[in-house]
Amino acid sequence: MKKICILGSGYSGLFCAANLLVDYENREKYEISIFDQKPYHQLLQQIHLVSANIKKPREISFSIYDLMKDDVKFYNELVLGVNFDKQNIFTANNKEYSFDYVIIALGSSNAFFGIKGAKEYSQSFRSLDDAIQLQKKLQNLKDCNIIICGGGATGISLAGALSETSKENLNIIIVEAQSDILPGWNPKLVDEIKKFLRRKKINLITNNPIKEVYPSSVLLGDGTTLKNSLSIWTAGVKGRDIQTIPLIKKTRSNRIIVNKLSLIEGYNNAFAVGDISAFPLPNGQTSPQLAQFAVRQAMNIAKNILRKEKGEKMVEFHYEQHGSILSLGKSCIGMINGIIISGSLCQYVEDFLIDNYIKTIKNRGRGISSLAYEQDKLSQISSSLNFMITTAAKILSSN
Repeated sequence: MKKICILGSGYSGLFCAANLLVDYENREKYEISIFDQKPYHQLLQQIHLVSANIKKPREISFSIYDLMKDDVKFYNELVLGVNFDKQNIFTANNKEYSFDYVIIALGSSNAFFGIKGAKEYSQSFRSLDDAIQLQKKLQNLKDCNIIICGGGATGISLAGALSETSKENLNIIIVEAQSDILPGWNPKLVDEIKKFLRRKKINLITNNPIKEVYPSSVLLGDGTTLKNSLSIWTAGVKGRDIQTIPLIKKTRSNRIIVNKLSLIEGYNNAFAVGDISAFPLPNGQTSPQLAQFAVRQAMNIAKNILRKEKGEKMVEFHYEQHGSILSLGKSCIGMINGIIISGSLCQYVEDFLIDNYIKTIKNRGRGISSLAYEQDKLSQISSSLNFMITTAAKILSSN
């Protein structure tokens, strides 16, 4: 029996485990173990909805056991490191576990870029726990001058959601160091999102990095001081820390460098996936830290392990992004195949993607739901038809 250890139960970790179970009849050939210090899986793309009281925590978190049942072993432990040469992992409980394959899927953590006061005086926003803590702080605020430090997808989503709360005298400012919000996103989509933010009277400050964060103000690079009652840090992420023996190659942002098979250099049984991995793209850049990339990369890793065990050749991962969806609270704006979508259609797409993701995990990578993560044209057409049928049924049932 081959031991496969998956470190992390985020999007990529769970999706990898589910797709390793595709060949369900032969599941006894593999012992799949997931390690995480939290016993639940959280939909990080929706934590902003919890902070704004649009969704309850239980609606975006799922028990690992409920999702995976007895098909995997779950260890509620913090992994400290990996010894690639001895083929074992070691945890904070002073335990060691051996592996034949290891998949590092630990995700990311806040990057403060050495900015003084950022860690001490701003509210973190990287987990469901952070979202719950933020919700409590907002309830107790008398003055509502909120500064969101960072204009990426997380910060913009949060701003949109908070603008729909019933808080009086709410003033939201987004500060982005780069020349525009949502760096790397399609400019046409960015323009639509900026129009939404203006309608919500959310202020944007771009091309002006944060120099220092104080308990009740933020100092910008141009010398401007912004008074605030709460600052929220969404300005950047880095790969989570993990000890490795021997040392492996990482980027400046602590992401593990992998090849096009998602393998860590020097090893044919050690992978990194999702936010913690730096996967090479054809344009010379590294992979985006997005859930849709992570799950597709995870599926490819799972398939490659199964291929290798059958004596077949592993296949490189090629990523094509077909669209982007940004939840802005009760509103939603996106782009699919170059076309801007919003309103009910956008919401149906977002709901479909989330439902489809959970179904694929529960179905162990099998069935029509899994076709959404394949790159071939036939699978994409089948997935589109599935979306139309599912959406039509939802519309009819609501009438």
